Amino acid sequence: MKQLLMAATLLVCAFAILSCGCARRTQKAVAETGESKVNAAVAMDEPAQVERVEPEIAGAWTPIRLSQEEVSFGAEGGKATVSCLNYDRWWLNDAQVAGTETFFHATPGENNTYETLKADGISACIVNRNQVEISVAPASKSHTWILHLQSGDAFTSITVKQTASMKAEKITNPTLESIAARTSVRSFTDQKVTDAQMEAMLRAAMAAPTGMNVQPWSFVVLTDKSKYEEIFKGNFNLRIFKSAAAVVVFCADTTVTRAPRNNPDAAPVTRPNGTWRDDMGACTENFLVAAASLGLGTVWTASYPYPDRYLPIKEALGLPATVVPYCVVAVGYPDKEVRPKDKWKPERIHKGRW
Repeated sequence: MKQLLMAATLLVCAFAILSCGCARRTQKAVAETGESKVNAAVAMDEPAQVERVEPEIAGAWTPIRLSQEEVSFGAEGGKATVSCLNYDRWWLNDAQVAGTETFFHATPGENNTYETLKADGISACIVNRNQVEISVAPASKSHTWILHLQSGDAFTSITVKQTASMKAEKITNPTLESIAARTSVRSFTDQKVTDAQMEAMLRAAMAAPTGMNVQPWSFVVLTDKSKYEEIFKGNFNLRIFKSAAAVVVFCADTTVTRAPRNNPDAAPVTRPNGTWRDDMGACTENFLVAAASLGLGTVWTASYPYPDRYLPIKEALGLPATVVPYCVVAVGYPDKEVRPKDKWKPERIHKGRW
């Protein structure tokens, strides 16, 4: 009996030892399995060689926020940097030529992280994980690219515009050159203006457009400087007038006498002319441009509607009641070179609407 008890005790001990060994082996296996899962997760966090695979971890992705969503370059190209305010995982996906289905995909960089993207005329790369450095080459044509950025399932883009203003063909001819050469001249030599020159300028003035062909203009040509004190009494341009070879007073009839438009057979009726100022402006400009084409200088001085200027002229020259001195133009040979101002401002041009 004693021997049986000893044998039973030995069996229980052996079973305990075997159970303990199995438990140790099970714990080791579980530990190894956990380590494999961790390693697998780490491996998944690395970009794949062919296709990027990212871990599905809740909250791992945040939307990409940019310091600016559009970058502009001129014809000379250049570099620009856009800051990415998401310091999480993100990468340049591809570039698209705007308005087309053409895409340029990123070239894998170090560690296959897709940090470098190159397309025709543009390259972009990620710098310090929080900036996109964009380089655009010089170009003679305008381009627009769209850089696509991705962070997990979140996408955003940067629009890159290059405006290459092509040098427009410059058209020139004697008329355009005379228009561009016109400038205000306020001091003159003693050289006289010939009758033929004066007639040429007045012919140009009378060739101006005029509403309903009313032609409200008349001209008083002055060369006797001894009368200028009376004619231009109190006019602060008197010194200029005395310096010029001739002074032309542009006069306008502010009324029109004609049959009504809806009854051309009726008796003529006198009424206000609503377009005389427009007609006189065009007329005066024609005179100035013609003078420039002849190598003469001019200055356009205002008269009407300033009473202190136009009333002395109207009285001294005996103008009819409905006629006013619209402006006074001094003309002659410039006593020094006066360069015209460059008034070309493309920003003043609006196409389609303001």
